Amino acid sequence: MKQGLSLAGLLWVAMTPLQVNAAPLASQTCQQPVQLPDILKDLNEQDSRIRIFSDNVDLQENQSAEFSGKVQILHRDTLLQAPKARYDTRAQTLRADGGIEYFNPALSVSSQFFEADISQNRVTLGDARYQFVENAGRGEASAMVASNEALVLRQAVFTTCPEQDDSWGLHAEEISIAADSGWGEARNAVFKIKDIPIFYIPYLTFPVDDQRKSGLLVPKVGSSQSTGIDIELPYYLNLAENYDLTLTPRFMSNRGAQLKSQLRYLTSEHSGLLQLEYMGSDDEKANDFGARYLTHLTNRSDFSDKWRGYIDFTDVSDSAYLTELGSDYTNQSDTQLYREASLSYFGEQVHSHLKMQGFEILGNYNQAYKAIPQLSVASAAPIALGNWLEASWFSQYAHFRNDQAFYNAADRLHIEPTLRIPIITSAIEFTAETSLLYTYYQQDSLSSLTEEQAEITRTLPKVRLHAKVNMEREYDWFGEPALQTFEPQIQYLYIPYRDQSNIGLYDTTRLQDDYYGLFRQNRFSGLDRINEANQITLGGTTRFYDNTENELFRFSLGQIFFLKDPEITANTITQDLPSTESMLASEMIWNWYRRWYVSSALQYDIEQNKLIKSSASLDYRGSENTLFQLNHRYSRAVSGVEIQQLGVIGAFPIDKNWQLIASYYRDVTNHRMIDANIGLQYESCCWAVRFVARRQVQADFDTAVDNVNQFAELDSGFSVQFVFKGFGDKAGFGVADMLSNGIFSYRRPYLLTN
Repeated sequence: MKQGLSLAGLLWVAMTPLQVNAAPLASQTCQQPVQLPDILKDLNEQDSRIRIFSDNVDLQENQSAEFSGKVQILHRDTLLQAPKARYDTRAQTLRADGGIEYFNPALSVSSQFFEADISQNRVTLGDARYQFVENAGRGEASAMVASNEALVLRQAVFTTCPEQDDSWGLHAEEISIAADSGWGEARNAVFKIKDIPIFYIPYLTFPVDDQRKSGLLVPKVGSSQSTGIDIELPYYLNLAENYDLTLTPRFMSNRGAQLKSQLRYLTSEHSGLLQLEYMGSDDEKANDFGARYLTHLTNRSDFSDKWRGYIDFTDVSDSAYLTELGSDYTNQSDTQLYREASLSYFGEQVHSHLKMQGFEILGNYNQAYKAIPQLSVASAAPIALGNWLEASWFSQYAHFRNDQAFYNAADRLHIEPTLRIPIITSAIEFTAETSLLYTYYQQDSLSSLTEEQAEITRTLPKVRLHAKVNMEREYDWFGEPALQTFEPQIQYLYIPYRDQSNIGLYDTTRLQDDYYGLFRQNRFSGLDRINEANQITLGGTTRFYDNTENELFRFSLGQIFFLKDPEITANTITQDLPSTESMLASEMIWNWYRRWYVSSALQYDIEQNKLIKSSASLDYRGSENTLFQLNHRYSRAVSGVEIQQLGVIGAFPIDKNWQLIASYYRDVTNHRMIDANIGLQYESCCWAVRFVARRQVQADFDTAVDNVNQFAELDSGFSVQFVFKGFGDKAGFGVADMLSNGIFSYRRPYLLTN
């Protein structure tokens, strides 16, 4: 019969579980989670009693007690099981041997013996094998010694590989984890792959919780025709709890040395990062450039619930910096750098935004205007004027500068009050609104200006009526019950014509005329152009849902009908607008079979019988590691150049551990390849290796836009990456990351959802 014994006043030393950046379990087949005894579920961490249960107990003159037969020792949330145990009150020792098992919520240990010196608060386990309960990590130690000061493992081994798999391991003469310090130390450590020593580490520190410490990070190694052998060796500096610095020396065999630095900070009000990259001289560009650098700063400041500040600034030494050297914060194909500093106020009645904004155009092209400053003030919410009527208002002042433009400076003031009647129900949506758009310009130029050019006032009324009906019906979808919806909508928009040819283009450009764009009130961004409109827009969307409310199909079609022909202007930004009827715009996405999706969108000029823009893709998304995409995109005019590209992307598991990815993009217009990647990846439970080869067009900003795709040079590269899970960082080792190395990153289609 089981007997229980409570030893009042007995001290217990709880072993601290070893945590060496243990990686989460990759899958159930990689490493089976430890099966904890059911009794652990009933234990309470706050229970400081020691309870010993056994089949037999022999008390000897109150000096010692011997337990035998399925001995269980419970304390707080830990369990020790052994064939026999002995407690000596005079020596204050507790010993269990014959093969013991120790469990706590984080760790499982099997050992030959367990010995606790209660007077010294010291526990020793001999010939121990340990394994993490929730994480992939295990190891061995000739002895595990736990005390109030530290946990020490002698002749220890750590790996994240499952049982019977010794692909890699960290072997150390001694591993010591100081109590409550959050840090461990390993001495005379050797990293081995299949028992083959790879490198020796005389001294190593590592975190056992979420603390950070200064030290070397995993290096990056790659190569390309442009840089040659490319090696980065980052060093992390944990300067304080809320800010740190990473210094990364970089060596490129074709170009020379570079130093990169990243400072991150986080306070109760401010967060952001500062990136600095500097190269004293470039061996490839010795005659063209001196020092080359990149500066990047982002900062967000929440001063209070109502006040917020934001900064986003990037600067480079030359236009070719990004294409030749790359950066972590911009894309190699970026053609401009955005800069903004703003201060926003969110009040109960008013929202305001004070902004300094500019763009650096890379290459030998016309520079953009800077808005220094731009102040926007608007009503925070609609103002009720009775049961049906509401009002809102918007105003903005901006000062623009561009020393290279004809209008080198301009002041713009815009005021826009609006009256609106909204009627919104589940079946019908109706909005009637009218606005008055008043804009005042004061323009300056190095050349003499006429009075009509220097000072311009533009006043435009606007009337908009918009109605939408939401209808649905039950439907049979290939023999299955389904639901179909139909959402027709109609909009009338009236804006009279005003001559705007003397107004400069400061922050304005054409917007896309896609289906949703047909219902915009202005076909331009910014305020420098307000399109004339006396038009009706008709459109509709139909959707199909299955019996579990998953969306299977969606199709939208719309068109603008002009009641009055717009005035013909000579302005380049508006001259491609059709004179009578707008483009026909449509969008479609169809889950046509299981995991297969078809999507398309087009914009077609009915009057001139021209396709303006189109895109189409065929997607298969079998799993996170299995995907296929065939896509085509066409645009009649991108910076005056026709673009037509065909691409194919695929990722396929070859077997359980091997993964193949490939992508290929072709410029159909110029009959040449522009981007290609192929990669092979092996990933097991505890380590992975990746090989990626790429070849892509290298942007040259000195080449005219219409010759870029035809004459741009190609750059080839090859990279190898290793990851030892639990010992290195697995972040960025997925299929999507492999497909993001090229110019055209994989874009998951907007899949049909609820």
